[in-house]
Amino acid sequence: MKKIFLFLLLSSSCSLFAQDDVTTIKNSVRVNSIGLFTGYYEFQYERVINEKSAVRVGFGTGTLLNNTGSDADDDFMEAFGTNSFNNENEHTVDGFSINADYRYFFSSKGAPEGVYVSPGVQYLKLNEKYTYVNTNEGGFRTLVDNDYSIFSIRAMVGYQFILAKSIVINPYLGAGIGIGTVETPTARVDGYGSGAILSLGLDLGIGF
Repeated sequence: MKKIFLFLLLSSSCSLFAQDDVTTIKNSVRVNSIGLFTGYYEFQYERVINEKSAVRVGFGTGTLLNNTGSDADDDFMEAFGTNSFNNENEHTVDGFSINADYRYFFSSKGAPEGVYVSPGVQYLKLNEKYTYVNTNEGGFRTLVDNDYSIFSIRAMVGYQFILAKSIVINPYLGAGIGIGTVETPTARVDGYGSGAILSLGLDLGIGF
């Protein structure tokens, strides 16, 4: 009788432990923590659609570059090959993005935990300005004011940790191809271009 009782107790404990280890979250909201260093913040929402798959959508906004003084002078020299202005110049790049990704999880635990691959798309809109001080007239003048529109197709790989059943930690890395246009104040479309892009992130968030 004691052996039967002990067996039932152990079986019950194992069952409770297994249930406790199962991830039950279906939704999560997160932010890319790399924005703390870059000034450009990405906010994401992920939804589990079946035991192996999830979709993620999000948007980003912020300033990618904000140089003044000698830093802006160096940027100007690198871009145009000459600089006849003083150290009160400015060079800024800011904008927004929207993105959508599909995620397939390989982990035996299923979505949204473990190793995954993620094809997706992103649209990025940026504005770049160079301003300088005209010492003869004593005022700021905008020298360059360009708008960039970049559409990219990308593929990423990452690992998603679920801690304490609700804390989401998600490092990922990926690459893709981007196609973009440049619009200037004098021309609606000044040129087209394409090239490789790099995606890098460390999402931190809450699941529910």
